[in-house]
This record gives sequence, structure tokens and C-alpha cells, in this order.
Amino acid sequence: MGLLSNHESIVWKEFHKGKPTSGIADESGREWSPSYVSRVLSRTRKKIAKALEEHARSHRLDIESLLDYKGLLIGFDYQANAQVYILFTEKLGIIVWYKHDSYAGKLCPECPKEFECREILDTIVKEYTITLRPDEKELLMTEQSIAILNKLAAKAIPRYKRKTEGD
Repeated sequence: MGLLSNHESIVWKEFHKGKPTSGIADESGREWSPSYVSRVLSRTRKKIAKALEEHARSHRLDIESLLDYKGLLIGFDYQANAQVYILFTEKLGIIVWYKHDSYAGKLCPECPKEFECREILDTIVKEYTITLRPDEKELLMTEQSIAILNKLAAKAIPRYKRKTEGD
């Protein structure tokens, strides 16, 4: 079973498409109120934050920042001397991504993990609606991954909004 319930999954997806809680409630096709959606989103963020923190502890990372509303934790591994990104995806679950230049000295075209890395990065780009510039699309995946994860960290996320008279 996945980390999120059905309602949590729906709210999380719609929130990351840029919809405010009132919009998610209106478009739910159910009798959801904006306050219900807000509670579900809050519960979802807590679940995701807990899972990210558990992974960080299991990898013995120092946590630099936790962006629960983005499903992203940034930490540092002193043993590997590397920055580490831990993020939540619905398709693949929790992903732990170490910032690296190569895999055992092999660059992306020769790397045996190239297919796995491509699937992970494509999933992140799709689920979080991240757009890469043409020059970023041409980067090796080790470099492209940092561009993608930095865009996720910097991405504007909608905030809770109340309906106004004209809505």
C-alpha cells in the first residue's frame, strides 16, 4: 500500500498542479469543503514529512531543510561528503538522490544505472510539472538532476486561498 490514502493522493496531485484548496474542493466531484481539503492537505504534508525525516535518519544525514509542502528534504551526508535530496513521488515512493558526478567513475552514457535514473528524473519532472530549458535537457543526468531538484526547491507552490466575492 502507498503512503497516501485515496483522498490524500487526489489533494496532493491537484495542489501540485497549482490549484488552491477551494478550487480542489469545487472540482472534487464530491461534497468536499475547502476546510476538509485543507485538513487533508495538512495531514498529507505531515505524513510525507515524517517519511522524509525517517529516510534522512536511516541514512544518517544532517537535515538542511525540509519543504513538506513540496515533498522535499535536503540534507548532507558527511561520510559521502555529498548533498542528498530525499523526495516523495506517488509513482516511485520516497527517492533518495545523492548529488554525484559519476557512478563508480562512469559518466551517464556508460553508467549501468542510466535507465533507472532517467525513470526517476522523468517521474519528478512529470509529477511536479517542472520545465527544463533546452540547454538543461542536453545536460548529463548527473547535472540535469541537480537542475531539476533545484527547480523543485525553488518552485512556487500555491498557498491556501479563501474564495473572494467574484469566485
